[in-house]
Amino acid sequence: MVSNRLKIALVNPPYPSPTRPNSWITVPPDGYGGVQWVLANLIEGLLALGHAIYLLGAPDTVSHNPNFTVVQAAEPTEIRQWVGQKPLDIVHDHTNGIVGPEHVRPGTAFISTHHMTGRPTHPRNCVYLSLAQRRDSGASDDAPIVRIPVNVSRYRTAPTKEDFLLFMGRVSPHKGALEAAALARAAGLPLLIAGPSWEPEYRARVESVGSDSVKFLGEVGGTQRLDLLAGAQAVLVLSQPVSGPWGGVWCEPGATVVSEAAASGTQVIATSNGCLAEIVPPVGHVVPFGPEFERAVVREYLDNPVPSTLLRSEAESRWGHVGIAREYDLIYRALLDGAAWL
Repeated sequence: MVSNRLKIALVNPPYPSPTRPNSWITVPPDGYGGVQWVLANLIEGLLALGHAIYLLGAPDTVSHNPNFTVVQAAEPTEIRQWVGQKPLDIVHDHTNGIVGPEHVRPGTAFISTHHMTGRPTHPRNCVYLSLAQRRDSGASDDAPIVRIPVNVSRYRTAPTKEDFLLFMGRVSPHKGALEAAALARAAGLPLLIAGPSWEPEYRARVESVGSDSVKFLGEVGGTQRLDLLAGAQAVLVLSQPVSGPWGGVWCEPGATVVSEAAASGTQVIATSNGCLAEIVPPVGHVVPFGPEFERAVVREYLDNPVPSTLLRSEAESRWGHVGIAREYDLIYRALLDGAAWL
């Protein structure tokens, strides 16, 4: 038996910060970082349940809670050494393989959450973000599905929406930035693109589709990020079934921005790729793949938006961070009692 309070190590994928030299992306991140936002909200939920949390892989993160310890380890060898020595109840990996069950102390339970497409490095005791992702990975039907958490109190709503649409994510074919530009053109609205752009040829194609109505903001954070999410008429999540960054056809795993948009009182317009078919209908609309959009249909969605109060209520009831933390709490305790799955 374990006490009600668990000692939980969460392992974040360590990446150098693109904005702060000689620093690491923090939890939460200053700009782009889907997994980091997942962890930030999960940490707050687990702290609300009274657990002791240790974060690895983001040593520049700042903690203001005595039950939340930021471990000064980012290199894989440092992380493995630390989890192999520290007495813990749970090691929860979010990196797809930096840490594995072979690295933890005897008596410590190991669990991972898969944030990618395809098969995870450690399929045993892996948690998935959606039915589509679990199916795509080849996991068994008894593998748990836990949605991406959101702390609704982090986000604000706007008294009135502004005349723009928002794409927030990586500017790549699998994320549908070009299709977002085409939808915005059909709607007769400018598109703001907030996210990293590492493929110049693809960016040029997006610019050619959107013409002067597309504005690239780069990575955004802080109040600017919150203002964009709250002020947009809709957030566009037009993931496409094309080759993804890890090989194979892209299957959207969990889509952090969907819950963030809903928490901001902003509806989502998305394709049915991967998890989007499961999570978007309560908070927005699903449109076909590709760059062809009927103006009348798009305008119908934008002129009759889902009410902000309903969107925030859906975000809290479906993905609220404390509720999601409780789901993990049950899984942690089942693991400590000997549960296992593939």
